Amino acid sequence: MMRIPVNPAIIRWAVQHGEKSEIDLSKKYPLANWGNPQSANDHPTFKQLQSFSQDTHIPFNYFFNQDVPQEENDFVKFRTIDNANVHPSRRLIDTIHAMESRQAWMRDYLLSQDETTRFKLTHQADVTMSPVNVAQNILDLLDLTDTIGASMTDDEFFNLLRTKMGNLGIMVMQNGIVGTNTHRPLDVTEFRAFVLIDDIVPLIFVNSADSRKAKIFSLIHEFVHVLLGNSEVLNVSPDVNIQDERWINHVTINVLMPSNAVKHALTTTKSPSETLKQLSNHFHTSLVATAIHLSTLFPKQYGQPAIKWARQTEQEALAHRRSKQSGGNFYNTALSRVDRRFANAIVNHEQSGQLSIPSAASMLGVSLKTYDKTVNHLLGLV
Repeated sequence: MMRIPVNPAIIRWAVQHGEKSEIDLSKKYPLANWGNPQSANDHPTFKQLQSFSQDTHIPFNYFFNQDVPQEENDFVKFRTIDNANVHPSRRLIDTIHAMESRQAWMRDYLLSQDETTRFKLTHQADVTMSPVNVAQNILDLLDLTDTIGASMTDDEFFNLLRTKMGNLGIMVMQNGIVGTNTHRPLDVTEFRAFVLIDDIVPLIFVNSADSRKAKIFSLIHEFVHVLLGNSEVLNVSPDVNIQDERWINHVTINVLMPSNAVKHALTTTKSPSETLKQLSNHFHTSLVATAIHLSTLFPKQYGQPAIKWARQTEQEALAHRRSKQSGGNFYNTALSRVDRRFANAIVNHEQSGQLSIPSAASMLGVSLKTYDKTVNHLLGLV
């Protein structure tokens, strides 16, 4: 039986940084022996190490190094979270690496079509500018002025925003799990979205485990980051007290709820809670974001009590939503996860013989078995 003399420090590092708890791992593996081997029999077997790698989601090759891995995840410094010292989960790391790979592929693809192509909107905004003015610029860029407050569902509005950003040259991806692994859901408390800045094709990723309205807010929030030219991993709420993020949230809410449109939609015949619900549905904003914005516009009528009520109501609704989530149509879900321009480029490359079918399926996040039907759905043939 082949045993692998793994550095005990790497085993301890994998336990600390892996996806499963030490308690769960110790039920399956002799961690005490691996962490302090007294003989060759105390080392893991090759199969045990493969299984341990899969359970922790630590790359298999790490265990063959002499030294403890030093993962240099550049994106960590872009995180706007309450505790910047928290180590990113394997799920976040794997998701970002997957998106970086797709972004790099799309970058090369676009440059192969036109070597002079560049994304021209980076650094179009600055935190010294008026948030209201920047919001109006975004409304103009996305051609949303006549759309704000129009009758449509949250999903329809999200998809509209996504399409308009795609038309500007931004990749927009979303998923609520790592790849296609339903056993690895993405945690909204760790991150709601992230943006990877690039001078050819910026990429925004939205955690679809979040609520529909929160996804819309995150999408606009990250679009502001694109205009600023700043990469970011976002998990903060609309009431975060970080200076630059507060400015970005101010821009975001003014895009979604322009003051003139809010005043026009207000009615004096409803209670504050009924008004918040009405405006939340009307502008596709969360109750909390709506309450915060109204507290700035009308501080006498809407203050901390309204924000507190909104937060509590929203938490209850989110818990109810998670308990009733269902799978939906497989092919619609698969295609909703990837940027449409990216998906079309992958399929065109595959059908022209420049990309293998296994590679194309992997890039689209589907299996070989479902690839053909996914393409048919993409092309509108079913």
